[in-house]
Amino acid sequence: MIIGVYDSGLGGLSVWRELRRRIGAHLIYFGDTAHLPYGDKSPEQLEEYFRASLAFFQSRGCHAVVVACNTTSSVVLPRLRHELPLPVVGMIEGAVQAAAAVSRGCLGVLATRATAASGIYQQALQEGLPGTKVLMQAAPELVPLVEAGQVAGAGVKQVLARYLEPLLDGGIDSVLLGCTHYSFLLEPIKELVGAGVQVIDPAPAVAHKVEASWAVPSLQDGTTEFWVSAQPQKFKATAERILGELLPTVKLAKLRGEDR
Repeated sequence: MIIGVYDSGLGGLSVWRELRRRIGAHLIYFGDTAHLPYGDKSPEQLEEYFRASLAFFQSRGCHAVVVACNTTSSVVLPRLRHELPLPVVGMIEGAVQAAAAVSRGCLGVLATRATAASGIYQQALQEGLPGTKVLMQAAPELVPLVEAGQVAGAGVKQVLARYLEPLLDGGIDSVLLGCTHYSFLLEPIKELVGAGVQVIDPAPAVAHKVEASWAVPSLQDGTTEFWVSAQPQKFKATAERILGELLPTVKLAKLRGEDR
């Protein structure tokens, strides 16, 4: 089985890392680095990018796709799910399941502007955790930090503290990372919120859902192809820095209707 993993850039590597631990399928990772960040894009733009990326996954022989991007999962999948050419797992259901396991009634959500504005998380969390108070916080500066490889240090903590302060003032007992990029900021977030607040990374729950949804034969090579829509060398260097491991060659993908 061949499974595509889709994100705007580096963030989906947090989900890829969990998938690799759980399943032996051949994975094809695609980061749409030509268009990041996704958080400030219109729904129409996000839909266009996703359709082109799906066509790429089909051209590579993928049998299914993991949308390891909360913005696309929130804004695009509800619009297109009925017409998708491949089975797809997004981020929202797994994130809600992960939150339900730990939240005690007051949940904060860090997300991109587009995800926060979509209302999808608010709706899904109210359905999955009835009576829970949900505080949304858009954090537009975080994706550029991760894409630049800045995942620790005083400057990163300063930016995080500004976004976390209103959530902490609201009395949250847990904070959900509503963007896959934020998983790479897990440690400084934990330090800032303190031991009394649970930090919820949905990546393991999403990987578990993929494992449960698609039967993957045990005799698989477990390898990954890495593709991006722009600057493959930069992607590779930054990914290796934040993952702490070497990656194979990252290739440049020419998407449908675009010449790069």
